[in-house]
Amino acid sequence: MAASSQNKMSSQIALPIQPPQKRTRRLLQPHNLPHILRAATDLINGANNRNSFNLPDDIIENIFSFLPIKHGVKIGVVSKRFKTSWLFSRKLLFDRDFARPLSRHDFISIVNRVFDSHTGSKIQCLRLYFDPTGSEFMVLNWIKKSTEKGVEELDLDFLQARDPFNLPWNFLDVESVRILKLWYCVINFPTQLKGLRLLSTVILRKVDLNQTLIETLIQHCALLETLDLTQCDGIRELKVLAGTLKRFKVLKVGNCFDMFKIDIDSPTLQSLYYHGPVRDLKVANPSQLKDVMLNFTPSKGFIRSSQVENLVSDISRITLFTTTSTFLEGLTTRIREGVFRDLHYCFWNLKEFQLFMEGASYCNLCDIASFLAKCPRIEKLFIDLNEFSFECGLYWELHQKQLLDKYSAFFYCLKFIKVKGFKFQKHELELVRYFLGKALLLKTLVLVFPRNGRVTTINPPEIPIYNSLFLSWKVSPNAKIVIYEHFNDRSSFHPKQSKIWF
Repeated sequence: MAASSQNKMSSQIALPIQPPQKRTRRLLQPHNLPHILRAATDLINGANNRNSFNLPDDIIENIFSFLPIKHGVKIGVVSKRFKTSWLFSRKLLFDRDFARPLSRHDFISIVNRVFDSHTGSKIQCLRLYFDPTGSEFMVLNWIKKSTEKGVEELDLDFLQARDPFNLPWNFLDVESVRILKLWYCVINFPTQLKGLRLLSTVILRKVDLNQTLIETLIQHCALLETLDLTQCDGIRELKVLAGTLKRFKVLKVGNCFDMFKIDIDSPTLQSLYYHGPVRDLKVANPSQLKDVMLNFTPSKGFIRSSQVENLVSDISRITLFTTTSTFLEGLTTRIREGVFRDLHYCFWNLKEFQLFMEGASYCNLCDIASFLAKCPRIEKLFIDLNEFSFECGLYWELHQKQLLDKYSAFFYCLKFIKVKGFKFQKHELELVRYFLGKALLLKTLVLVFPRNGRVTTINPPEIPIYNSLFLSWKVSPNAKIVIYEHFNDRSSFHPKQSKIWF
């Protein structure tokens, strides 16, 4: 009887050695992959899923080859049948999560073993995160083996090293690479490349740049969509002249302190992200530009207002905008051509605006109101006060406070307002009163306490009194006003952009 049960069990898990090719292709159709991957997940978690055992070996190995290497190893531990599945892994992700519990010696030993034993025909992704000092030849060997197996994503993070890793250009000049991420490397492309024709995304962190490298990428990589340069040195005037590229959509430049001027010419550019000091930034052909982040860091002195003013017309068609108080400070009412007046501009299409109040800025409610008065279709407004306190001195009392009456127009589209870091200070209450009295169709106003939770101007029992005051200020009968602690923010709407991307 035991033998009968054993034979019955064997018949349930019997697998054909060479399944028909048609069946293999059918099982690997895209609509079947979620089901098969769920079966793989069950194996990883140790679940007893019989459906996963009814698949042929070659299909199981093919599916597992798409899992990260550490998951493949885990499968081999859970099930003896798949103890060698990691040999076919296409995603060799030796990243921070992988490296965290390992010593440098153990990390190198494991990676060496994987490459020495890898029998799969394809490596889709290679990620490395460690200090390559003293092991440069070994690293180049890993890269070479990956490119020989058609690697599509190369992510080399050497930030732990004392000196940047010298990466010969010929190790990257291959046809298969689509995504290239380099951290703390030295690389020099020649003016002519043989490969990289499929390259769509380039992310460089702490890489010494030169204009020739940028020009080579733009001229040679016709499918380039994203260029991300962060903490890179070497270029004082960055020129991204991508008029010939048909797919270029995203440019990000962050903390590249050597850059004093950035010229962009791309008729297909949709997203522009910048983080750093105020610089000369020119955007030609901005017809497709939709979302912009200008995270200008506070200046120790007075900023050159012309650098901000000249940029406004270039980005006036966008629908999504994130910036800092330094930007609004550059647009403040001042003497222009001998007359004390506002700058003439209009953001006709802007629907979401996020403002970060930063440092020792002179930006105040008048500057915020002046900008938003030129955004007639604004729907969502996010203001992050952080630890900022409005410094509204004599100039505010004598001049700018009276200017608020000039902005008498109502907001006909503004429905959601969120103010983070709200401390119930005098000028913060003036800000709330202004918007509650102008937003005719407001649905929700959310006030969030600061991160440190300290609201020194009021006591908790006084909050209902302020709620009553807020209700008396609102002109929208359906507006709901809610107050949250910072770590208990349950509001349902959030900005689409974060403050930084790196």
